[in-house]
Amino acid sequence: MAIGNLPEDLEMEILCRLPVKSLLRFKSVCKNWYALILNPSFISLHQDRATTVATAGNTDCLLVKRFVADDKGGMALSFVRYRKPVEDIDISSTGLDITRLRMLGPSNGVVCLTSLALNSPIVMCNPSMKEFKVLPQSCYKNTRYCNLGFGFDPSKNDYKVVKFAMRSTKFSNNSIAKRIEIYDLRTDSWREVDAGTPIELDFLCSEFVFASWNGDFYWYTDPHHGGDAAILAFSMTNELFKEMPVPKVCLLHQPHQRSVMRLSVLLDSLALVIYSQSERCFDIWVMDEEDGEMSWTKKFTKPFQGIERALGFRKNGEFLVESFSGLMMSYNLNTREIIEYQVDGPFPSFNLQLLPYTESLVSVKRHNELDGHIE
Repeated sequence: MAIGNLPEDLEMEILCRLPVKSLLRFKSVCKNWYALILNPSFISLHQDRATTVATAGNTDCLLVKRFVADDKGGMALSFVRYRKPVEDIDISSTGLDITRLRMLGPSNGVVCLTSLALNSPIVMCNPSMKEFKVLPQSCYKNTRYCNLGFGFDPSKNDYKVVKFAMRSTKFSNNSIAKRIEIYDLRTDSWREVDAGTPIELDFLCSEFVFASWNGDFYWYTDPHHGGDAAILAFSMTNELFKEMPVPKVCLLHQPHQRSVMRLSVLLDSLALVIYSQSERCFDIWVMDEEDGEMSWTKKFTKPFQGIERALGFRKNGEFLVESFSGLMMSYNLNTREIIEYQVDGPFPSFNLQLLPYTESLVSVKRHNELDGHIE
């Protein structure tokens, strides 16, 4: 079924410009549209267009954990768009503790959610489709501490969660075994791997100093526990860890300053934001690769008054920060324009979190049924 007498390729071009919410409704129009909207080629075309539009202007969305100023008070996970109403997302069915929520990703519109609560479920979701998949229990029990990474493996068209943990063994309460486990969405199962960790995993910094970039996952390591600062990267394709350098200035920072570092993605590059508490100044470093060698270039230095910490970057490169009063703001690095979003964090805890988000039609419930390749 075509739209009037339009050719099928033009029909596809029109439909790929529509938001996910509309396309989900249009699946019920006819069998042809149902098949088209679920077709991996159309899903890829739709996402490519949405990403291009979001990068070019102010149309991208932010997935934000925010404070809810109601009679009871509390937290909410919400879509925030500039000059549009905030749209809350109901995650009550997942069993997650939203007050301690941690968001990983996104990759092709798919996000991994967990919380810092003990034995918290791990949830893979597409919030634009309101799809949530609670992952099965992992192989090892009695985990004392764990950390997660999330990304996309293009070689297998699969979404993966990497989990590493320390746990007490059966033979001694003081003996700690460290294990690496990977969840594959296609098989809906966990498996233990030997990923060749180059550093001690318990040297990782706080839960906020990480980023997902090009499908892989990156953590900033914490020299407070020993050794030099570094970035630990995990390849979702090779399933191996590797250690990457940090800007030399990181080696000079005192322990109390490390908490204001932030790994993020600036346009199409991995970025590290360093906030000097004494100078009230943000330095933005960007990772460059030349002949296989990684190096850092300082792209921006900006003193800010009344800013508590960095939150990340929008798709168009604008710098997202949290004010001392907990208000979310966007700063254009070129025009120096500041936009205030009417979204508050839970002052004075500064737990405002966000991810730049582009909606997609990638299903976390039917992924193992679909053929094709999503870039």
